[in-house]
Formats: sequence, structure tokens, C-alpha cells
Amino acid sequence: MGNTTRRLPRKGPSLLVRALRLVILLALLAMIAALAGAAGLWVGISSNLPSLEAQGDYETAQTSKVFDSADPPNLLAELHGIENREVVTEDQIPQVVRDAVVAIEDARFYEHRGVDPIGIARALWADFRQRSFVQGGSTITQQFIKNAFISDEKTIDRKVKEAALAYQLERKWSKDKILTEYLNIIYFGEGAYGIQAAARTYFGIPASDLSLAQTALLVGVPKSPSNYSPRRNPEAARGRRDLILNVMFQQDLITSDELQSALTEDPVLAPQTDRLEGPVPYWVEMVREQLVARYGSTTVLQGGLRVYTSIDLRLQEIAERVIADTLDEPGDPSAALVSIDLRTGAIVAMVGGADFGVQQFNLATQGHRQPGSAFKTFVLAAALEQGISPGDTYDSGPITIELPGDDWNVKSQDSGRISLAEATAISSNGVFARLIMDVGPEQVIETARRLGVEAPLEPNPAIALGGLRTGVSPLEMAVAYGSIATGGERLSGSVVFDPDHPVTPISIMRVETAEGVAVDENQLVHTPVLDPLAAYQTTQALKDVIARGTGRKADISRPAAGKTGTTQSYRDAWFVGYTPDVVTSVWVGYPDEQKPMTDVHGISVTGGSFPAQIWAAYMNEALEGIEPRDFLEPAGSEWVTVSIDPESGLLATEWCPETISERFLKGTAPTEACPLHSPQEMPVPDVTGLTLAAARAALEEARFVAEAVEINDASFPDGLVISQDPAAGMSLLQGSTVRITYVVGGTSPGVVPTVVGLDVKVAKQSLKAAGYKVSTTDAVADAPAGIVLEQTPQGGTTLENGGSVDLVVSSGPPTDTTSTTRESVAVPDVIGQKLARALKALETAGLLADVAEHIATGDPQKDDTVATQSPAPGALLPRGGTVSLGVYALP
Repeated sequence: MGNTTRRLPRKGPSLLVRALRLVILLALLAMIAALAGAAGLWVGISSNLPSLEAQGDYETAQTSKVFDSADPPNLLAELHGIENREVVTEDQIPQVVRDAVVAIEDARFYEHRGVDPIGIARALWADFRQRSFVQGGSTITQQFIKNAFISDEKTIDRKVKEAALAYQLERKWSKDKILTEYLNIIYFGEGAYGIQAAARTYFGIPASDLSLAQTALLVGVPKSPSNYSPRRNPEAARGRRDLILNVMFQQDLITSDELQSALTEDPVLAPQTDRLEGPVPYWVEMVREQLVARYGSTTVLQGGLRVYTSIDLRLQEIAERVIADTLDEPGDPSAALVSIDLRTGAIVAMVGGADFGVQQFNLATQGHRQPGSAFKTFVLAAALEQGISPGDTYDSGPITIELPGDDWNVKSQDSGRISLAEATAISSNGVFARLIMDVGPEQVIETARRLGVEAPLEPNPAIALGGLRTGVSPLEMAVAYGSIATGGERLSGSVVFDPDHPVTPISIMRVETAEGVAVDENQLVHTPVLDPLAAYQTTQALKDVIARGTGRKADISRPAAGKTGTTQSYRDAWFVGYTPDVVTSVWVGYPDEQKPMTDVHGISVTGGSFPAQIWAAYMNEALEGIEPRDFLEPAGSEWVTVSIDPESGLLATEWCPETISERFLKGTAPTEACPLHSPQEMPVPDVTGLTLAAARAALEEARFVAEAVEINDASFPDGLVISQDPAAGMSLLQGSTVRITYVVGGTSPGVVPTVVGLDVKVAKQSLKAAGYKVSTTDAVADAPAGIVLEQTPQGGTTLENGGSVDLVVSSGPPTDTTSTTRESVAVPDVIGQKLARALKALETAGLLADVAEHIATGDPQKDDTVATQSPAPGALLPRGGTVSLGVYALP
């Protein structure tokens, strides 16, 4: 047999190899599909791209119009494309301006082809690390395209169009031309479009004369014209200027000497000019900046937009008038006001200043001032959310808290140990200094952030009393307090008009094209930011601020809550408050300086003075036609009502002069009794001549114990108190006993008491107590002066209530007659007195005493006390006559 070769069967590819082949095949197919799709998309988009060569696409302008919220709407302003723009050529823009813009906005501008993948990747990585949108990936070319050609509809289609046009533009225009056109179109704030208008607006010079420091200041503005305005936010603007200068130095665009020189240069700005007309220029300026931030300046100025805003001109007029009427004297401070309708989440009134032509700085949105005690609300909310109760107590006196580097010395009125609710009402610094140490400054900042405070906050305990580095704006405070008023929900719009402030109340409700096609429809968004129970408890505490605390001038006779704020040396004063329907913040101060308001209309301005008055006057009119209603309790919560001393905020005792009923969440009411009030030495009230019931009530109101002793005497009406011991006006410790003697067996109603022989004062008291009028006639008689000699009608006669009784009163014996008649004296009242004291009183009156009987008693306090006397008090006896006494005695 010949040799045979046997071949082993060939094995097929392994499972792993086949899987890899499949993945590669699918990837290739996906790539082919993607390329095909991209090609199709490119063709589709390219067919709709605006022509870069057609000047009409770039220059044709339609006026945009801004309206209010009325139906039909009122025109507030027209935004024109020719407004404050001066186009300059390439050679009129200095190189330093070009370098600064490229350095800070697009460092790879001269390297990319319109779209920068490396820049996009860098921005995405920065956003990922910060977990927020901190960097943008758009190139200068893309930003020019956005401003010049494409509306900002925030879609993938728009982004692709923007990239496609940027790539197309880079093929047609040089880098220098793109940069020149970009610098001619971007918005620099205050109505200035383009670098030339900006240079003239802020410095009064052409762009060609800008210094390095001036250049860096201006180039920093377009990122956020509101936040980096050299006039409105000089500190923020200077900080961004310094950042740009350092970036230019790092990129070798300026030398170290140039850097240091520019950093030390103080900006000197040109005088402002009034650019806006119309009823609400501050409002229109704010709206314009929001529109430019979202749609770009070209769309806003040339796109023919129809912008419908939330402002209510009726409420705006009320706000402006109330402020003008309140601060109406030369040299008075300014005021800012922001009012938000909590039913719609929309700003309905905003006062940014008194005269836009004089001061274009918007105090309502851009003024950042120290809030004083108005910031305590956020400390309270954070504490309640952590489970601290409004009834928990803290010392209220001064305190020194040791902190790293320096001690924190807090001045505070010492009201003893008081509840957190009471501390809020009276704005106790001592309590809130101690509270923030329990809660933690970081937690307070986190709470304030959630509620709506956007200003920089540092975890310093001094924020409890409003000690902030930057301060807050009236708009921020209105938003934050509104988040409490709604039960813990922050209100904002669904459309983001300003990327630097993505969660803001609604100011622009709707944007349409000139043809009426909707561009944006802003819807109300509710975002839970605070526990509903904590929000409700905070509101309850702030209601007491108005009811009985530092904000009493903000009382508007309907459920309302709020907080006052006054800064050191009276430089800023706030009142921020709300009802279930409207929240309004008011600030009063001098906008251009930290000037103490120690003599405004003769007073030092606190949050409880002019700000509270402005708030109340505005709210009273703004809420006309809105039915008053109280704040809704959170579902499922249980509440208890307890009696509270309003001074300490603790459980009232019998010695507290005033008490109020307060509702607390079950388990959070105060458990400590008020330590501020105890029995005091008080004058005994005069109860003689009153009925027994009225006398008891008067003594109990003064916190005395009444002990009643009967006496039979037909000279007085039945039930009349005819004597008391101690006497009226004497000092006595509250809780002690006052013995009162009242008549039993006296005259019945409608029967005239017998008053002959009584002192005229006692007689008048008796008759008036019986309901009769009294007239007197003097007569010479042997009886002592002042003794009643006769009465008409006589005692025991029936006479209707209101009738008149005439008395004849002795004026004393004749001066020329020598009388041998023994002198008569009125019997003193000794009932209820200890026997020794009674004997002394009778002896002083010239009378003798006879203890006629002893009356058994089981009360040791009554032992040896006069129970009865005869004759009755006020009767006449000859000097040396005898008075019979009945005296209590223990068996």
C-alpha cells in the first residue's frame, strides 16, 4: 500500500472569535448607518441654513416689544436693533481687546475650524467633576452664529445648525473678521451692544483708547452682564477682571509688570445716561438682559419678538406710591421692593430705585446688602427641620463664643431663659447665637440655598445675625421667604432665561414671534425644598413677629407672617413678609454708601419702622379683593393649644400679667413654666362702694384673695361693700388676703336707705350705690360739720332707680354760740381688724369699746378679729360713747 496522509477535521472558529467578529460587523454597520444619517441630517440642515452671504439675514431688523400681564396687554417698551450700537472696523479694535477675548473665551480660537472637540471634551470633563454646568464648549465662532443667525431654542437641531454654520463661516471668513464681527454684536449690559458702545458707555472713550485694565473689565461683562456689571456689581466685575488678566499672563499675552500695573488700577467709570423710557425702566432692563442671555442680542433687537411679562402695573403703581409717600423728605434713604404672587410664582411688582435716569443700578435684583435679623428665619427653619422645637428654651443674654482665630462677642438683651418662638418674635441675638452653634452654620447655609438665597455664604456663625460677606438682594429674600409661605415649595419658571440663575420666579411668561408663533411658554414649577412641618412652624413663629414682636407695624388685619432686619449702625433695614397669596420684601437704605439712618424723620430706622410700614401699606392695597385665609396645616399633623406668657414664651403661671393661647405641634410645646413673674408688692385697689361680686373681681384681677365679712345695716343697699382692710392704696404682697365688709339685711332695690346721722361722704356713697342721685344743702346745727341732719324722701321710702334724694348737712354750730353739748364723732369701721388694732382705732376717735360677745370660729386666722360692731360704721356717738364689739375666738 502506498503511504496515505490522514487529515484531521478542521475546527470552526471559537465562540469568542465569532462574538468579536459579530461585534465588529455590527460596529461597522452602525458606523455606516451613522455616516449615512449624518449625511442625511447635514443635507437636511444645510437646506435650511441661513445664508451667510445675504446681509439681509444679518442686518434686517424687526422691533421686539415687551408687554405687561394685563388683558389686553399694555406695551412697556420697544427694543430696537439700532439701540446703542456702533460698528467698528478691524483696525479700530486694539490688539489687547482681541487677546483678552480669545484668552478668556476661546483659547484655541486660532487653531480650530469653528467647532473645538478638545474644548468640548474639556468642558464636559469639568462639568462631570463639578456635577454641574460650569464650563461651556462653544467657540467664539459658535457664539457669533448664535447671536447673529440662530434663535436659542435649546434643541439638538439648533446645536447642529450652530456647529454647521460655524464650520461654514470659518471657510468663508478669516479669523480676524469673525472676531471683529463678534466684538461688534455681543451685549455688554446697560444697553451697550458691541465693544465700541461698551467703551463709551462705561468709560466715555472709544474702544481704540482702552487700557489693559479697562479692556479686561469690559471683556468680563458679556458672560453675565447683570452679575459682572462694573456699576451694579463692582466687586464681582473686578474679580473677573483680575481673572482675565491672570489668564492673559499665563498665556504670555502680557508681561508681569503689565499684570501688576493693571491689577492695581482702580476703574473710573463715566457718568450714566438714561436710555430707557416708559413706566417701568428697571423692569424692562432686567427683562432685556434675560432675553439676550437666552436668545442672543440679534434675535432680541432685530427678531421682532413679542414678550409678555408678569408685571402688574396696578401693583407697581401702588408700590412706587407707597414708597414715595413714606420716604418723602429731602435726604431720605432709598427703598427697594419685590412682590411675588404665590399662586402663579410670578413677580408682580418691583421697585429698583426712585429714578432710572439718575441711578440705573437695580436695587431690587442687584443690590446686595446685609440682611440683619431677617436672616434668622433661615436659622429657625434649619433648626426646626432638625427636630428642634419652637418651645425649646435658650438663654437670651449676651454671650462670647470661642472661634478659631477670634472670639465672637454677641450683645443681647437679657430676658432670661425664653422659648425659640419668643426669641423669634423679639429677635433675640443671644438665643440665635446659641441656636446656630447647635444647628451648625453649614446646615443653615444649605437650608438658605434650598429656599432661594444665591449670594455667597460662608460657614461663619455670624450669619445667624445677618453677618454676610456679600449680602443678599430683595429678590432673593422674597424667593426664600416665599418658599416657606408655600409650605416648603420653591416656585420657579420652567424656562431658564439666565443660565447664571437657573431657578428664579417667573418674570417672562411667554415669548412669541412677530407672527404670533410661540417661542417659549413659561410654566410654574413647584420644587420641594423644606419639610412642610418645619415650614408651617416657621410661619407660626413669624406670625408672632407681627402680632406681638418687632414687626407690629406690619399688621394688616389678616393672617400674615414676616421678619424684621436691622444691621449695625442702622445702615440697612428690612421687612420681608407674606400671606398665603403674596410674598413681599422691602429694603430701606442708602444705595451708594454705608450711611447710618439714625435721624430719618426724627427716628433711627429699624426693620420694624419704615420697611414694615411700607410693606403693610403695599400689602393692604395689593390684597384688595383677595379673601383673607390662614396658612394650611400640613396633612396628618396633631396640634395642642397651651397658655403662654408672651414675654418669655413659656407656660404661663397665675402670676403672669398677660397670657396668650398658642398652638404647637404635639410634643413640641414648652414644658418649662415662666420664671419671669412672681408675687409683687402691689397697691390694694379701692373696692368700697362696689357690689360684693365686683369687689371680688377687682381684687382677684390684682392677684389678691378676697375674704368677705357680713354686716347687718339698713343704712346701705343690700350687698354693698362698705369697708376694706387693708385700706385702698396700701402696699400688699400679691396672694395676700383683703377683708371686705358687705351689707346683708340692707335696703332692697327701690327702697331709699336711711342715711341720717351718717357722714355726708358715706351717705352719698350709700345712696349712689342704691342708684339714686344726691343733692345737698348746708345748715347750721350743733352736730359736727358734714353730718346728715335730714333726708327727703326718708329712709325706707319707695323710690324708682334714678330718683333724687335731698340731704340737709350740718355746717357746724354757730360761731357766736357757746355750746355745752358734748361733741359727736363718727364711729370708725373696725370690722375685720385684730382686736388690739380695733381698740386703738376707737380710742383715737375718742370712743370706748365693750367686747360684748365672743363668736366661735375654727379658723386660726380669724382668732381675735372683730366680727361685728354696734353702732355701725359712720354712725354718730358723743365723744366718750361706747361701741360694742363681737370678736372671733377659737373654741
